[in-house]
Amino acid sequence: MKKILVVLGGGRAKGNTAQLAEAFINGAREAGHQVESVSLNKMNVSGCTGCNACRYGKPCVQKDDFF
Repeated sequence: MKKILVVLGGGRAKGNTAQLAEAFINGAREAGHQVESVSLNKMNVSGCTGCNACRYGKPCVQKDDFF
C-alpha cells in the first residue's frame, strides 16, 4: 500500500483537472492505496515577496495557508 497526496491547482472546482484527478483517486483507492486530496482553490496561498527570510533560517513573512 502506498500513501498518495493529490494536489489540485486547477481553476475550476469541477473542471477537467478535477475530474481526471477524481478518476485517478478512485482507481488508486480501489487498488488498495491510501489517498488524500488537497485543493488549492480552497486555500489562501500568497506568492513569494523575495524578502529572503527563509534563506537565513527565519520563518516566512507570509501569513497564509501554506504553513
